[in-house]
Amino acid sequence: MSPANPVTLVVGACLRDARRRRMMLPEQSADALRIDVPSLLALEEGRRRISPTTLTTLTDLYRSTDTDAGALRRLLAQHLGRSGVVRDQEEGHAERLAACADSADIIRWQSTVLLPGPLQTPAYALAVGEAPLSRPGAPREATGSVVYLVDERVIQRAGESARLMAEQLDHLLHLEGTGTDIRIVPGTGPVPQPAGHLVQLHLPGGPVWARPGPDRVDYCGSTGFADAITASFAATDPASSRDALHRAADAHRAVVTPRAGSQTTTEARPCP
Repeated sequence: MSPANPVTLVVGACLRDARRRRMMLPEQSADALRIDVPSLLALEEGRRRISPTTLTTLTDLYRSTDTDAGALRRLLAQHLGRSGVVRDQEEGHAERLAACADSADIIRWQSTVLLPGPLQTPAYALAVGEAPLSRPGAPREATGSVVYLVDERVIQRAGESARLMAEQLDHLLHLEGTGTDIRIVPGTGPVPQPAGHLVQLHLPGGPVWARPGPDRVDYCGSTGFADAITASFAATDPASSRDALHRAADAHRAVVTPRAGSQTTTEARPCP
């Protein structure tokens, strides 16, 4: 497998995550494999091929569950098709994506249909039929290394109810106020955007693009989506994004808050 193969990068990130969760030093893992520390780090960064034997040694060392070890083993065995995509649809796929996010130096998460997973409250995730990431990516340190690009039409939708979306937008405003970089892309973007979620992860061994869904994550080593994400980022700025969040929040609150003499309702009505 090439070092650019997303399988190598993803499995390596998951192994590093497992080692850290066991609070083990790289030297301990390197000793178990009878290699030096730079070679061990190259495995974790996806710059060196991971053999099935190496994978088994490390998952045993980290006391991974049979479910987790089996999922990594089957992911490692996948071959890139003509599309250059590998699919992780086994139990724990959200946790493996979170492990990749923890290893990434730069993350650009673009969403054109629903709010990005790390920004979802549990109530919102339940309403839209998704499971939030077990280790959400927001808030993170305000280093500028993570940006969430959200289509403006997403925050205008009410979801299950206007009250739910108003609460979700209050959550986004709180995150934005504490340093999370949330950019609202105008509804008419500069270029057609791919539908759904798209995550660009700059891992130590190279970039990986992921399409997370409620029951799977697709990983791809292609750079085909990079231009679309860059164009969306260029069309935004923090001030206009903040204004768009406030406008959407006010619109949903207006639906939730009853006027004098009017009947209270919490059911959704789309924003104009």
